[in-house]
Amino acid sequence: MIKQVLFDGQEAIQASNGQLEMILIPSFGSNVISLVDVKTGRELLVKPDSFATLKESPILHGIPVLFPPNRIKGGTFQFNGVTHEFPINEIGKHHIHGFVYDKPWVVTAQNERNGIITIETAIQLEKPAIYKNASIHLNYELDGSVLRQKAVVKNNGNEAFPWGIGYHTALLFDEKNSVFSLTKKSQWALTDEAIPTGEQVPGEPIEKKNLQGVPLDDAFAAVEQGNEAVLHNKETGCTITYRTDSAFKHWVVYNGNGREGFLCPEPYTCITNAFNMDVPAEVTGLRVLEPGKEDVVTAEIEVTHLQ
Repeated sequence: MIKQVLFDGQEAIQASNGQLEMILIPSFGSNVISLVDVKTGRELLVKPDSFATLKESPILHGIPVLFPPNRIKGGTFQFNGVTHEFPINEIGKHHIHGFVYDKPWVVTAQNERNGIITIETAIQLEKPAIYKNASIHLNYELDGSVLRQKAVVKNNGNEAFPWGIGYHTALLFDEKNSVFSLTKKSQWALTDEAIPTGEQVPGEPIEKKNLQGVPLDDAFAAVEQGNEAVLHNKETGCTITYRTDSAFKHWVVYNGNGREGFLCPEPYTCITNAFNMDVPAEVTGLRVLEPGKEDVVTAEIEVTHLQ
């Protein structure tokens, strides 16, 4: 089922397959602001209570799309001998979270075939100059108990550009009754401004950790295969598993002070400030898209229950 609805006066799309129900606002970042587990009726995301709330705090509601993700130190970087400057929008020093999370996207397709609901949205970037010929097509698929996110990044111009994408997915998280797991292989050392130093500290995966009162704003290198973050509520028996393909090489995990009822497992194709790091691209995940080419990356959220 797909239908057009209003969210606080804004045009939105509601889609449900009997297991999951989502609400998408194409005109504001193509943000999935709501994802409901139909079996229990529970909201899974941090859903804004109004459009004003979403506009005031767009990164901490729903599933904001980050292109590129996280910070670029000083808002500047060099590519192919040219210095590029991005707007300074974080603590008066850095650029953060890119150019699409609050911009209007257009709906390019809606269909339901073989039980799978697909909604495609797209954005053609106009600025900054390095991305003036970049476009992103984002497919949301409801497939049983899975919400799949497939992003297609295209270079429609004559010059290559560096890029990365991520999702600042804000999930509700009952710290008292829930545990968190992550299949990371190492942790990035960060400055006081959450910018990687370039060093990594090897470490074991996070296994069913209680995060109550444990503040996190940490960056991790993902494993090559079986990459996933898992949130399990021991009281309700509900498990949310966030999986990605191998293009997503990193996670940033953020939860405020650890007592705010949310957890953001953020999959990134490139690490924070990858544009400026003197580290090989196969490590940072920074990708370069040549003229006329496109790249596809996929992530998915699955909801399961104890039998």
